[in-house]
Amino acid sequence: MSTVIDAISNIMSFLMSGCYYLISNYGLSLILFTLLTKVILFPINLFIQKNSIKMVKFQPELDALKIKYIDDKDKYIDARMELYKKNNYHSSVGIIPLIIQLIFVMGLLGVIYQPLTYILDIDSSSIEQLRLLLGVENTESSYQLEIIDKVHNMTTIDNSALLDVFNKIKTFDTNLWGFDLGVKPTFEGNYIHLLIPVFAGLSAWIMCVVQNKINILQVTAGNLNKYGMTIFMILFSTYFAYLVPTGVGIYWIFGNLFAIPSMILTNVVMPPKKHIDLEYLKKIQAKKILREEKYKKYHKKEKEDYKRFFSEKNMRLMFYSEQNGFYKYYAGIIDYICEHSDIVIHYVTSDPEDNIFNDTREQIRPYYISRDKYIIPLFMKLDCDMVVMTMPDLEKYHIKRSRIRNDIEYLYICHGMGSIALTLRKGALDWYDTVFCVGVDSVNEIREMEKLYNTREKRLVETGYILIDEMIEQYEKLPREENNPKKILIAPSWQPDNIIDLCVDELLAKLSEINLDIILRPHPQQVRNEPEKFDTLKEKYEKEGGNITIQTDFSSNSPIMEADILITDWSDICWEYAFTTKRPTIFINTPMKIMNNEYDKIKTVPINISLRDEIGKSIDPDKIGSINSLIEDILNNYNSYTKHIDEVFHEHFFNIGNSVKLSGKYIIKALKKNS
Repeated sequence: MSTVIDAISNIMSFLMSGCYYLISNYGLSLILFTLLTKVILFPINLFIQKNSIKMVKFQPELDALKIKYIDDKDKYIDARMELYKKNNYHSSVGIIPLIIQLIFVMGLLGVIYQPLTYILDIDSSSIEQLRLLLGVENTESSYQLEIIDKVHNMTTIDNSALLDVFNKIKTFDTNLWGFDLGVKPTFEGNYIHLLIPVFAGLSAWIMCVVQNKINILQVTAGNLNKYGMTIFMILFSTYFAYLVPTGVGIYWIFGNLFAIPSMILTNVVMPPKKHIDLEYLKKIQAKKILREEKYKKYHKKEKEDYKRFFSEKNMRLMFYSEQNGFYKYYAGIIDYICEHSDIVIHYVTSDPEDNIFNDTREQIRPYYISRDKYIIPLFMKLDCDMVVMTMPDLEKYHIKRSRIRNDIEYLYICHGMGSIALTLRKGALDWYDTVFCVGVDSVNEIREMEKLYNTREKRLVETGYILIDEMIEQYEKLPREENNPKKILIAPSWQPDNIIDLCVDELLAKLSEINLDIILRPHPQQVRNEPEKFDTLKEKYEKEGGNITIQTDFSSNSPIMEADILITDWSDICWEYAFTTKRPTIFINTPMKIMNNEYDKIKTVPINISLRDEIGKSIDPDKIGSINSLIEDILNNYNSYTKHIDEVFHEHFFNIGNSVKLSGKYIIKALKKNS
């Protein structure tokens, strides 16, 4: 190891001695040396910047892979490596500067401790003679510094052969601004050297503040990452500068400070804004900050609600909602329970602005519980008879079954009409006792998966789908007006390679040729993530007298109810549209959204696949050029689609119009049985 350090020190000494002979000041030459290391690292910084830009650009795809393979780490790693390869991204590049910095520090330690060898270029024989003459022991790594200190305290030397060496050392000043560069900071003796660790920590703070504002990876990082890295760098720099000689501390301080112009110059040479929408990233950061502020705002309420929750005695029924959007799946059931029983409903939500807080009925006890420090122990210590949730993957992640009661009935309510085997992760419902099933296919899928994986048989209740019943009821109250011209709604899913990503320009270009009203209504999440994309589409296609509208206002569902034909890819909106309006859908066969890669091991074909050509027609992306003739054919056979869609609906789904009643009755009956 010492041989390696000596080799590194020899390289460092070449730079350091060059700096020293250029300005003849040891301390200032050390600062110049630090600047040179930043110049040497600059091409590497450019490479890292390019690599970081790649990471930020494909981060959404990486996040999608994490979800897709959340229960299969091996497949996730393989898919992640394939994504890296596809984007020519090097995951280990980021540690290169740190490795080089450590190499520089190792070499610099040798230079600092042995300046006679590496800076003044005095031969080892002369150093050894001088050491013996001055009575310095060669037992410490800093013995050359002791030689320098003794020479500085002498006026002359009684050895003509060593006189030139003596004079050379005599003029060698190891001090800079009152700091002895060869001395370690200590709480004994000269306390001034303790300022070096303080300055090191301060320089790290300044560097991190700038880095958090202009470094592309830090700009996109969350506050926890930013503040965590800042605190780590401050503590590390302070402690490191305390352990090493002051000269190395000076190097570290100026290394942090010189990193700032290096980052600025890197952004000038390779500006991230040419490749990434920085304004959009700032908006995302602003949203994260607002979310954190929201958590802080409601922290007191969360703490109080947690305490109030566990003060309740003889709790029987609890609903859990991850956010306000899931309230609609519970609202009808809650109303039924309140109207037909005196059961108290304890409603836990992780959204402080959930609609449940507007419900003043005495039977309803709402609680806001969000952060892991509260929600995890709440579920672990749960003591009630039944828990109702729309969240799959119970027991697989942070939400667990109760550890104090093993007889709680955990009930899952489906929040979609699509295939359970395809759209939920493998084993997503294994830890539930009861599932409210929307249709025949979901029952078959669950039973087949239980046999395939030899898991416990669940209680399957044929309730139907509450949301579709409500939509049908609303639709039947609307006035019937025939569209002239006919109206086409394009409503893509939110997943990689959807209609927007793959073929939206070609699709809109073809549809602009026909006399129909075209509405593109993208997924709200994609609008939030890529607003500039839809601004561009508006500029391109929303022309005076044109037939295309890009709709990014989602306050109304009327386009869904009014459209004559829906165009989508794999979005579950197809079921709600088709079975509410009894109107056909055109499916564009983009890459399928698969949450469970083993879905094809069961016999039941997912309805997402089997019913595509039952409730409409499907078309491949490379056949978009023929979509106008497909639309014409559908419109010419419109009545036959209406009849067939209704038949498919009644064949595949349970208890149309009665799902709320059946769901509420089951819960009341099950709780009475347990009382």
